[in-house]
Amino acid sequence: MRNAAKGQQEHIEMLPLFSTTDKNGRMTGLPPGRRVGRTDPLLPWLLASVALWALTGSVPFGALLGLAPTPSINMFLGHPVTVVIAVVLLFVSISATGGLYSRANEQFGQSRVAGLFAALAIAGGLTITAGVLLLWTLIRNPSRPFNLEALATSPTIPLELGAVVGAIFALWGAITLLRLPSSISHAKRLQADIERLRLEGFPFSGTLTVLNLSNQWLFNLPIFTIEVSYFVDGTLRIISAHMRTSADRVPLVGSRMLVLTDDRGSTHVELDSSIGAIFDPDVSKYAAPDG
Repeated sequence: MRNAAKGQQEHIEMLPLFSTTDKNGRMTGLPPGRRVGRTDPLLPWLLASVALWALTGSVPFGALLGLAPTPSINMFLGHPVTVVIAVVLLFVSISATGGLYSRANEQFGQSRVAGLFAALAIAGGLTITAGVLLLWTLIRNPSRPFNLEALATSPTIPLELGAVVGAIFALWGAITLLRLPSSISHAKRLQADIERLRLEGFPFSGTLTVLNLSNQWLFNLPIFTIEVSYFVDGTLRIISAHMRTSADRVPLVGSRMLVLTDDRGSTHVELDSSIGAIFDPDVSKYAAPDG
């Protein structure tokens, strides 16, 4: 719990988040002093979340969706005590997946990558449960025909229903797994650019001159389009960027910014950490609309 709170605190402290190339969930940050994210610290959390979701899914798939291999197992999975245990496991699974999301966000500084890890844990665990129960059922009843028409004609819940639901989760998991490597590569590439610019880039002192709310929110975090003006050899330059932050950490126009560039054409902007930022006290202006 202490580590999770620490990760959440670091996520809050890195706001506002700026990007000159991406917006919404693709925006990527790298807190000062942090290294480019790695996947291996997340694997234990991913495996634990998958296992928890697999255990949690045994009751709905076995007792409700017709995948119990025998009547006695069906009765066991539908027993009130088993259901209560499954509900407890559900809350534990949600908590573990939330921890996985926070750590993935902490590693890669990108909510899209964190969301893919969380989705993979849920879809993977439920797919494993459905697959194991379906295979177990078919092995115990090899003569039973598998007919999707039973979905409409069977007077009871057929195992075909559980198989279809399981296939949906399997498809979701496969799509997520295919998207994850490219998303991780994208986040790591952006983090590497930020790290390189901080070490080797040309720093320029800039000023936040334009701040426009885009009427978009991501997890109640408002998204803005901004402009930062700065001088290079006496010539005024203006750079546009996207900003995501919390409603209570919206910098005022006129705030000091740091613009980092290099010979490759990469650019990164962030609040000037050498000067205390001043945030807009009117939080209600940027709060996400209800509903």
